[in-house]
Amino acid sequence: MKIVQSYWSKPSLKKENINISDRNKGGWLDKKYNYMSWALSCLQFKKYYENVELVTDAAGYDFLINKLELPYTSVRVVLDELNDYHPDLWALGKIHAYSIQDEPFIHADGDIFIYCKFTDKFEKSPLIAQNIEKGFNYYDDLFKNIEKEFDYVPEVLYESKKLNGEIIAVNAGILGGTDVDFFKHYTKEAFKFVDNNRANLDKVNIGMFNTVFEQFLYHALSEKSNKEVSYYLNNVNHAFDGLAEFTGLPNKTTYIHTVGVYKKIKYIGDLLAYRLLTDYPEYYYKILNLIRTNQI
Repeated sequence: MKIVQSYWSKPSLKKENINISDRNKGGWLDKKYNYMSWALSCLQFKKYYENVELVTDAAGYDFLINKLELPYTSVRVVLDELNDYHPDLWALGKIHAYSIQDEPFIHADGDIFIYCKFTDKFEKSPLIAQNIEKGFNYYDDLFKNIEKEFDYVPEVLYESKKLNGEIIAVNAGILGGTDVDFFKHYTKEAFKFVDNNRANLDKVNIGMFNTVFEQFLYHALSEKSNKEVSYYLNNVNHAFDGLAEFTGLPNKTTYIHTVGVYKKIKYIGDLLAYRLLTDYPEYYYKILNLIRTNQI
């Protein structure tokens, strides 16, 4: 199975009007944790998978390849094409990375750390995601505002909401599958959703809009197409309890996703740093030296 990671630098380099849904510093409390997260994530995927691709822009190539020297199997420098988009649209880098895949793949965010391979059955699933997001109430007010302010909303979203009586989405910490044609259609629709509303983005929470055009749209289109999504995790609540159990590594815990609020907890960042120091000390000290000498 091919693993894909994507890094669009523009959201991480945002310096003004920072809010909780931004990806400034990758969403981490301190930039050092962002760098260490990328290093540990890549290195752990390379431990279990031969083919790990990076999709990035010129600045990302300089950061992850030239400076951190992470051992990606291949690199595609294509995300500078997105630089006219608003920096809060951080999921667009992922959407673009999905769109250029021509073989089965699993895309993993840079805050995913695995300590075992995915199962063969999971890897061979047509569509996969980390977990279903059902009963996550923050979608409701967000979507109401989008309905009110946007010029275009995909009809499939209304259909899904009516069918289920609520908004059901997926978590895209990992996303992929063997159905490459579905991803061609899905990513085209996602860009259409964004492009047709660029003039109205300032009327909604742009950062939270990412969850709609990436996660809600993914579930709605899979449902419309009668395509079942295989989920890696079950019974994940809205607080994502248990997904950052670094103290359980590597025996009790085999999958970590430092989603959302976890990145703002210093204790979690320190546990991440300790894990990198323990497993890959050369990268830990490389990052500290690059920070000390103002190279990153």
